[in-house]
Amino acid sequence: MKTLAVLAGCIILGTTPGLAETTPETVQEKPATTAEGQAAPKTEADRARIIPQLHILPPPGSGFTPPPPDGPFRDIGQALADRGVYLRALVVDEFAANTTGGQGQGKANSLATPFGTDLDLDKMVGWTGATFHMSINDSIGTSLAAEHTLNAVSFQTRFKTYHNMRLSALSLDQDLFDGKINITGGRVSALTFFNASTIYCNFQNNSVCFNPAVLPIQNKTLSFFPYGTWGGRVKANLSKTFYVQAGAFEANTSLIPTNGFDWSTKGGTGVQTAGEMGLQSASPLDDYAYHVRLGGFRNTSPVSDPFLNSRGVSRIAYKGAALVHDEGQTGWYAMGDMVVARFSGDRQRNLTLFGGMIGSTADYTQFKKQTLLGFVLTGPFESRPDDTFGIVGSYIQLGPREVDFLRASRAAAGGTDPVHNAESIFEINYGYKVARGIKVSPNIQYVLDPDNILRPGAVHQSKDILAFGVRLSVELGAVLGFPVWR
Repeated sequence: MKTLAVLAGCIILGTTPGLAETTPETVQEKPATTAEGQAAPKTEADRARIIPQLHILPPPGSGFTPPPPDGPFRDIGQALADRGVYLRALVVDEFAANTTGGQGQGKANSLATPFGTDLDLDKMVGWTGATFHMSINDSIGTSLAAEHTLNAVSFQTRFKTYHNMRLSALSLDQDLFDGKINITGGRVSALTFFNASTIYCNFQNNSVCFNPAVLPIQNKTLSFFPYGTWGGRVKANLSKTFYVQAGAFEANTSLIPTNGFDWSTKGGTGVQTAGEMGLQSASPLDDYAYHVRLGGFRNTSPVSDPFLNSRGVSRIAYKGAALVHDEGQTGWYAMGDMVVARFSGDRQRNLTLFGGMIGSTADYTQFKKQTLLGFVLTGPFESRPDDTFGIVGSYIQLGPREVDFLRASRAAAGGTDPVHNAESIFEINYGYKVARGIKVSPNIQYVLDPDNILRPGAVHQSKDILAFGVRLSVELGAVLGFPVWR
């Protein structure tokens, strides 16, 4: 109850006049198609209004009308686009430092450069409704969580454990029946498609961006960018306001350290599946545009119990191999967002609320449930229509067996501090548009009752973590003047 009260208090604070006008940013590695969180536009006028110049998309319902591409290479970019070739590149630098809490204090900086191309095969060879996508990602840098605070959820979304340039996605996208059916397949990641929204990456903390997927990511249930495997998804837009989608993907974590060009399935351990049904407003330009997502997901790969051994007793006390759960793991989510207020005639300036829950049905997963609540205010000042201000909070419950493991590990190390079965993560940020394609997003992150998952034998419970961060994002396509693929 204490945590829910804090969440509600943050929302009230952020929407109070005078406070909401003071102090974040959006990054999406997915190609800038119509966002999954938006109704597909039915006219070219609608399409032009909701597809921004940046591949960094605004919150659903903003109705942003982008200016035409402008930059030193706009003529070259337009010539390529006329022939069906769209280029994109993003540079994102994320810094974070904690002044209190965790297992230690420190600072870290990570840099990611995802880039790629989208090829409109209709323009190129007359293949109606077909598009080819390729994405490559390069990540370097250090992690505040992994090297200093030693909690599981990163303060820097862009940090990746393996520093290499890797093929992240290679897929063919096919629209059928005037866009009512969309089929995508190739080297892809599941969370690119499911529970997706352009809202989440207004925030730097990994509890929200790329996807509020602490469970499917930390529990290794669903794959995520930039780790693509063989897979595909089918989406049926049954009406303007209702859709269903389903997908199946190879489960193969052995490929994570590679450069993405190993396409074999020899390390596969199972199959990831996901399904989602969505309700949404007929147009993202509606006064109160909304999007509600209900979904389920499963991974058939065996799961090692964090606490019990093969005889069903504590691994810490009695040693032995971990108990293996051959049934895999299953989860669910119910998420949504809604525009609750608009502040200008062009609808760019708006207040969007979002939230929901994600859960696991098993007790032997690392995390059991996440509850999320937040808002993004686009255009907090009339003179700054492209800036954003956001607050988000997550209440994250650890799996019962994970808690048992952490308690036993602490006791074995001689510690007597209690182990919390849940933690809360908050972020407040401001996204300042410096120029076309360039944003700076200072942020404050706070972790209440942080876990010690990265140091299970810690003698003492970590104190609450106060961290300060800043993200710099440069969308090179916008800076150079390249058009965006629709």
